[in-house]
Amino acid sequence: MRFFLKTPLPQSRFMKFTQPEPILKRTCMNTLMRLCVGVAFLYAWPLFSQDIHFSQYYHAPQHLNPALTAINSGDISFTANYRSQWRSSLYEPYTTAFVSADNKFYLRKKDNQFFGGGLMIYYDGAGDGNLNVAQIGLSGSYTYLISKGSAFTLGLQASFSQRAFNLDGLTFDNQYVDGAFDPDQLTSEAFQDLRSYFPAFGAGINYHGKSLNKRTRIDLGGGAFNLNQPDQSFRDDVKSPLPMRFTLYLMPTIQLLSHLDLALSGAAQFQGPYMEALGGGGLRIHLSTKRAREMAVMLGCAYRFNELGDAVIPGIEFQYAGFLAGFTYDINISKYQAATNRNGGPELAVRYLITHVKNLDEFKICRLF
Repeated sequence: MRFFLKTPLPQSRFMKFTQPEPILKRTCMNTLMRLCVGVAFLYAWPLFSQDIHFSQYYHAPQHLNPALTAINSGDISFTANYRSQWRSSLYEPYTTAFVSADNKFYLRKKDNQFFGGGLMIYYDGAGDGNLNVAQIGLSGSYTYLISKGSAFTLGLQASFSQRAFNLDGLTFDNQYVDGAFDPDQLTSEAFQDLRSYFPAFGAGINYHGKSLNKRTRIDLGGGAFNLNQPDQSFRDDVKSPLPMRFTLYLMPTIQLLSHLDLALSGAAQFQGPYMEALGGGGLRIHLSTKRAREMAVMLGCAYRFNELGDAVIPGIEFQYAGFLAGFTYDINISKYQAATNRNGGPELAVRYLITHVKNLDEFKICRLF
């Protein structure tokens, strides 16, 4: 959830207050930031809203594409992502938490296809008004193996969201009387509702390919979200449709040596008039390849770009058996760096896979993933 203000702000009375120039500048900037946040939160018509995003998008597969549901080497997977953005620059920074789980459902006597089911929940909030979106969604996928080393997957997703804000932390320009803030001053603001609810639907397709004798593999595909363009406005008399979001990605891993892989990834997202792309890679060193005791460490870097430039993203990842943890940090290099001092935000992702031992009399084991 990201917002871009499209209309100018009215001048506030606090600008008339006289005090030494350095203090006045700080006061003006702090108050103007609060006013910008407040106005951006409260009026639906001058805003364009976007879905959440992650630097480690490959560790939030259901958010990237519903066709990635259950596309992993386990039978059951659990993932969690946490992201904090611009903590040093905003009173209440962007905070995003995302959890998901999925499960494979095998078909008896059919080793060339399976179904996947997934659940995801996320919360994203920011600002003095705590403008936030909470969402719960269900994903389903169908995978068909076209050969021993490749498969196509189709996916669908349905979600339900609540968008809300809180007035308690907001201030308004008419609360500044002769340069002094009066919290008891009436704001003359009227709101029909502090919450809105809406459903959304998505779909996607994914291709997975894997070398049978190496760790080399690839995933590529795309997803489409908010197909119904739901109305997220807080007002009955104003419509604020959430634009469709489209994703495209390519995620290859190439085995270079017996204990060394090159992991690459690239993705682009399009929503309304805005576009974001992210590409990067890293070297994964396999410290152990013993089955059920696999251990690996990866060091890498990525670059996210848009019309502003945005961020360089170094990262590290550790994997042991079915457990994986990744950490990245956004170093802001966009035009907003004057306010952020090049600080972006940390992001943490964890994943846990569970693999069942199957009865060979009932199921054939698929080694594709």
